[in-house]
Amino acid sequence: MLVLSVIPVRGGLADVPYLDKVTHLCEYALFAWILVQAVRASRVREQEYLLWCWIYATSYGLLMELLQAFIPWRSAEIGDALANAIGAALGVWVGARLPRPINE
Repeated sequence: MLVLSVIPVRGGLADVPYLDKVTHLCEYALFAWILVQAVRASRVREQEYLLWCWIYATSYGLLMELLQAFIPWRSAEIGDALANAIGAALGVWVGARLPRPINE
């Protein structure tokens, strides 16, 4: 995701209104879902690791937006950071509702 956050974006899909917000939401939903699956194997209580997965994914999204503020061909937007946080919440929510493996 770091590479996608810093490469130059040209016309085409970048010109579609709000498509970037939907893209941010989907990327961070997938990222948070993967985090939930990875951390689920630990012995941490479920509520605790779900919160930490959301915090980690959201913080990473904020960091990427801050990084984009210093890159001349990119721009940092609070709307993108909000889409990242909502996507992360969606990914955690979906990850929490998937059935656990039988061996747990």
